[in-house]
Amino acid sequence: MIQPYSQAYFPPMPMLDVALAAPQTGDWSDTVSAIVDTGADFTVVPLALLRPLAAPIVRPATLSSQWQDRRFVYVYEVDLRIGNEILPAVDVAGDPFSNEILLGRNLLNRLDLRHEGPALSLHY
Repeated sequence: MIQPYSQAYFPPMPMLDVALAAPQTGDWSDTVSAIVDTGADFTVVPLALLRPLAAPIVRPATLSSQWQDRRFVYVYEVDLRIGNEILPAVDVAGDPFSNEILLGRNLLNRLDLRHEGPALSLHY
């Protein structure tokens, strides 16, 4: 499948449409756009999207930004769907302040992605 970069950002941002569910429930959230962030170690999901799923908490964690800011969070387990592909048991950090999903390398390393920068599209 091919998904165009989002033009809502400058420069345009690679995004993937994803849906979330608590593990093995099949009760999927609405599809939302998620930022493909190959520089992020971990996938981050707004708590506002995780709470309605009743996703289980796996453990506490601390997130650090590139500026060394630190934030205490909980890690949740979710199933994540991209297109027709379901990625089971993905650990995600619940972010109480953000409204954007960041797909980090803990998830991206499970996918076969190709950025086609000149065409502003992402192949998966």
